Amino acid sequence: MANYDYYSEAGPSTSNQSEDGTQVFNLSKHEVLIFNGRNIRIDVERGVNSNNSSENTFKRKPSGIVRRTHFRRATLSHLLLLLSITAPLFSKVEATFPTNSPDGTVITRPAKLTQGCPAELFHLSRSFRHFPSMCRNHAPLAIVAYEGLHDAMEHCREQMRFQVWDCAIPGTVLNEPTLLRFGYRETAYLWAMSAAGAAWGVAQACAQGWLEECKCVTTPIPPPSEWEWAGCSYGVQYGVTTSRKLLTRSASAKSPLRRLEKHNLKAGRLAVKKTLISSCKCHGVSGSCQQRTCWKKTADLGSISRHLTEKYSRAKQVLNDFQKAKSSDLIYTEESPNSCSQLQYEVHQKRSLPRICNWRNETISRGSCATLCCGRGYSVSHEVVAYKCDCKFIWCCKLECNDCLQHRWVSTCNN
Repeated sequence: MANYDYYSEAGPSTSNQSEDGTQVFNLSKHEVLIFNGRNIRIDVERGVNSNNSSENTFKRKPSGIVRRTHFRRATLSHLLLLLSITAPLFSKVEATFPTNSPDGTVITRPAKLTQGCPAELFHLSRSFRHFPSMCRNHAPLAIVAYEGLHDAMEHCREQMRFQVWDCAIPGTVLNEPTLLRFGYRETAYLWAMSAAGAAWGVAQACAQGWLEECKCVTTPIPPPSEWEWAGCSYGVQYGVTTSRKLLTRSASAKSPLRRLEKHNLKAGRLAVKKTLISSCKCHGVSGSCQQRTCWKKTADLGSISRHLTEKYSRAKQVLNDFQKAKSSDLIYTEESPNSCSQLQYEVHQKRSLPRICNWRNETISRGSCATLCCGRGYSVSHEVVAYKCDCKFIWCCKLECNDCLQHRWVSTCNN
């Protein structure tokens, strides 16, 4: 406001606005409430003898003509008027402030979480009955776990691309592929990867603030100490719990195959915990890191899958005594059949995509067509792939690239 005050002698509760945006509310004949956008003040006129008090116009009076009172002198009617003025302002702030992000970051949930579960999840066998139930009650939670399963299968195929069995199963474990009927080393790896993928998918969604059940609670102003633990570590345990609930089948756990299954599911969930990485954020002037807030977060799914692949290579065969095996180890009860036997072909090689192999050097076994195709031969085809090349950064802020073509020969196993 300027060095003068506005007041009006109109009836109570009449409001006017000055050119600088100041709101003036007439409480009574000689009392006005002035609101300049931040501060509110009640002014009382000192014995002004005005002959035209009925005019509903602003009058300019020098400073000192009005007596400024404190809020403790205000009556109940003044406070009610104050609430009526400020209520819309608070409601506006509440509508725009991201309530699920204490640090002020706006969190946008992906549209896929609001579209409901895929139809496949409503038609699963009774072994996975928790998925349809969760879709009806907590659809976003079921969706992120389901996507975590598919991500795990992609990493499984990536890790096994040079092996005869390359994780090329139809769908996920929810489709109950034939491989799950056996106690092979590959079965153990498949269960562990699935459990880890579901837990990882939920934990990642928790860290992003996408799920109401496990919002990430952060501390914007850390207490006066060198460092503290905070952040989204809770989401990891929530993901592990959700994975156990969704993938533990309801069949009898007394059979050796079910006990084997539960053990390897637990090993997959433990892999998520064992690969956690510490992340810290500094607080201080100019990044001086006088204080730090640290938390545990999940590693990327590639790191988790590599950890489980190492467990797969050192998997232990057990007969009946499951207690001797560590919870983090993968275990199996049956030796895998010969890699090129008819059983191996029928059970493991039902695939929708052709198997790519290396035909240039048959003297090596890593990914060679002789090893991967099981003597069924392979075909070589020519492909032309377009890609971006010779990219240059143009100031500011543009990236220009040329379109290049790559000619390559691709060998695939015969069906």
